[in-house]
Amino acid sequence: MIFKLLIVDDEATMRKGIANFMNWESIDCEVAGTASDGLEAIGLLQKIPVDIIITDIKMPEADGLEIAKYVCENHLDIKVILLTGYADFEYAQTAIRYNVSSFILKPTNKKSLFEAVQEAQKALIVSKKNSTMAKEELAFLKDQLLQELTDQPYTKKRQDRLDELGFSLENYCVAAFQALSAGDDIAALKRIIIEEKRNAYCYRYNHLIITVYFLPCFCAQVPPEILDNCREIAEIAGSLSEKDVIAGISVPHRDAWEFGIAVSEAIRSLSLNFYTEENISLFSEAPENDASILTAENSMDLYCFENCLNNREFDNADGVINSIFMKFKSSLVNSSDAKNICAQIYYICSRVLLKKSSILPDTAVLETEFLSELHSAPDIFSLEQATRRLAAVTRQRLVGDPGSQNKLAGSAIAYIHSHLSEPLSLESIAEDLHISASHLSRTFKKVLNESLTEYINKTRIAKAKEYLQTTDTLTYEIAELVGYHDPTYFSSIFKKYTGVSPTEYRQRQNRPH
Repeated sequence: MIFKLLIVDDEATMRKGIANFMNWESIDCEVAGTASDGLEAIGLLQKIPVDIIITDIKMPEADGLEIAKYVCENHLDIKVILLTGYADFEYAQTAIRYNVSSFILKPTNKKSLFEAVQEAQKALIVSKKNSTMAKEELAFLKDQLLQELTDQPYTKKRQDRLDELGFSLENYCVAAFQALSAGDDIAALKRIIIEEKRNAYCYRYNHLIITVYFLPCFCAQVPPEILDNCREIAEIAGSLSEKDVIAGISVPHRDAWEFGIAVSEAIRSLSLNFYTEENISLFSEAPENDASILTAENSMDLYCFENCLNNREFDNADGVINSIFMKFKSSLVNSSDAKNICAQIYYICSRVLLKKSSILPDTAVLETEFLSELHSAPDIFSLEQATRRLAAVTRQRLVGDPGSQNKLAGSAIAYIHSHLSEPLSLESIAEDLHISASHLSRTFKKVLNESLTEYINKTRIAKAKEYLQTTDTLTYEIAELVGYHDPTYFSSIFKKYTGVSPTEYRQRQNRPH
């Protein structure tokens, strides 16, 4: 660490001597600036970073004690060393009051000054460590308390802890951010949010980053600037990781006791991103399937369940149901709340099947008898059996028979042939077919026994060979026609599949037999 020095003295000879003719580098210091009086020094403190000030006491305009007073009253983490030719006890008393690091009599020597500076360095290191530790401890306590308020009821004791931490939960809304790829670094996403958020505080909750946006006053709708900030964060995070980042936003809330509800709303609105072109969804846009209020933990479980279905991770979906019913039984959740959560599972299954119906035409919307069975379940065991049957039927309809898989692969092939000159990727095709990239990849490989990328390359090369045989189109133009916008790359791919360059291939085809 290099410590920045400010040298202040109205005597030019003394000022230059201390600044220019002492080997400050040997004790990890460098002179950041010099000043001829206290006013000039205070002006410099507002412009340049300074760690240690070495200043004379007696100066015109403002003296060294005025500098020490300014540093003390503005709570600057700067150590002040005073130089004076007067052994005046009154000066020493004032210096102590302003937390002056050292009080050195002139004429001083190099050894005494270096020792004073090194003492100041040690004090600064301890101060910075304590400050960092205090900030980290405060952040930990805030995160811990917010996680409690997310999952557990609001109490007077928790409000007292909010007050102790100086954390006001009045007039706010909550945003839940998630990276769509499970392998993405959640800590990296949090760092981006911390850097880009405006008047907000964020913490981690499972694989989400929950961000509390503070509002100047209560309003009925989420302010546009918060929506803009969420979009900006999603765009930056997406551009850096090349993976989509989505956000769900709650409606505005007034009090700390509503915090768990606000987080629940933000998490529930995340699922709406699956059905919109934007990466940001508002809870106010969510359909009201049931008037009951879900906790943040409930909403998190349901959101995970829907993601599992969308990604065809059926064993994981069953695992979520296991977890939900274990919580029901261990907490003795009342029957109406348990049935409401299971009804939400029914709505999720219906949404996922509706979304897939454009690809799997034989898939029907779930019958309402399932919902009736859930609501009329006489006990927790009947409710669990009905929910598991619901999940099993949903799984069966999503997987379908081999003919459904063939239809999906056929749809992908048709898309590739009709968009051959355009950029093609597993993700873009999956998006157009409204399915997850992982499911498309697995199904395509299972049906055709080769990867989708391999099929795209083979199809493009076959079309290129056709152009080379039947037309006089230039090679670089053919590359564009079959979706390769770099002629050099096209040539290398063509040679990989045919053993010769495009030019050589054309020459061989035109050679008389």
